[in-house]
Amino acid sequence: MANNISSRGLTLEARKPAFFDVLNNLWDRSNPDGIVNIGLAENALMQAEMKSYINLQRGADSHALTYGDGFTGSKKLKEAMCHFLNRQFQPYRPLQPSHMCITAGASNAIENSAWALCDPGDYVLVGRPYWTTFRSIFGNRAGVNILEVTMGDIDPMGLAAVVRFEELAEQATREGKRVKAILLCSPNNPLGRCYPEEVLKSYMRLCQKLGIHLVSDELYGLSVWNNPAVNDPTPFTSVLSIDTESLVDPQLVHAVWGLSKDFGATGLRIGVLISQSNSQFLNACESISLFSFPSSLADKAAASLLADDAFTDSFISANRTRLSESYQFVTGFCQANGIPYTHSNAGLFVWINLRAIVKDPKMTDEVILSRMRLEKVYLTSGSTYASEEPGWFRVVMAHPRHVLEEGLNRMLRALR
Repeated sequence: MANNISSRGLTLEARKPAFFDVLNNLWDRSNPDGIVNIGLAENALMQAEMKSYINLQRGADSHALTYGDGFTGSKKLKEAMCHFLNRQFQPYRPLQPSHMCITAGASNAIENSAWALCDPGDYVLVGRPYWTTFRSIFGNRAGVNILEVTMGDIDPMGLAAVVRFEELAEQATREGKRVKAILLCSPNNPLGRCYPEEVLKSYMRLCQKLGIHLVSDELYGLSVWNNPAVNDPTPFTSVLSIDTESLVDPQLVHAVWGLSKDFGATGLRIGVLISQSNSQFLNACESISLFSFPSSLADKAAASLLADDAFTDSFISANRTRLSESYQFVTGFCQANGIPYTHSNAGLFVWINLRAIVKDPKMTDEVILSRMRLEKVYLTSGSTYASEEPGWFRVVMAHPRHVLEEGLNRMLRALR
């Protein structure tokens, strides 16, 4: 049968993620013919510490084998999450369990925003470049559209970018499009930079003016590290830490965080959606929490971890040191081989320009990717992030040195 699934199913089939074949054949020293994965944003630098901590915890109890306290996270996890984020993000108003919905990963938390803040056909503004999987998170099931804000030659993290957002929002309204929110990835993926506090406040003022929501994806908020080449780096500022009085109705401000990046635990599947002044929004998210709640075993492990100040402080500090060392190694490799890159001080990646080193200046990103796949190395191209210029690629640097060496050398062989 030509159409043995629904039209919706056919549409979703075409959106199947492309990197699953990479995960089925990963390179390591015991599998030299595998694919070196320096494209998927996972943090492998702290796995030994994380495994050791989790394995030392008490195993399952009867409560962990049930639905727990409900589908938005256990009481214990919500209390631990409040304790942890109150210390690390320094919210202007201390977080309380009633301010949050725990989900099976940050992507679920963001999708909950799509369901509860938007109607099908609505639009969310996102600045370029950005993680284009946001299109799938908002669009695949909730039917919400991403409207890309083109930056041209202005700084995507600066005040001038806010003007671009306003211009596009006004244009969309004239065209009959319903804009419901601005989505920020802070720190930014793929640029690896933080939004200055005054810029975040400007976005809040704009949301108030337009009557739309601000959703801040702060998944890399604790993966901010020292870059010796940057004299005055912008620190991370959570939207939760800003006094919204005179800026925006606090009902319009929401934040997302999770353990996947800052704690190198993508498989644990713990995310949190935070809205301190909009209980109606969180109630709407709870109504669909049956489809996004985390495993009770993961809930239990995360609650123990986030309540342990000594462990989390030590872990975060070591992670920042290792990220800084990896950044310096990758950028040193780039300098030695004439590969341009942008300076950053946050996230798990380096934004590099590979078109600058290929012999044919007209070579497309797709050809570069195909060459690297022949060498069995996986990166993601700028098209994955709606880059406005061809040739840019994102290298995930959060790997042990031997993985980076193998991947970068294969990358170089593919292009020379």
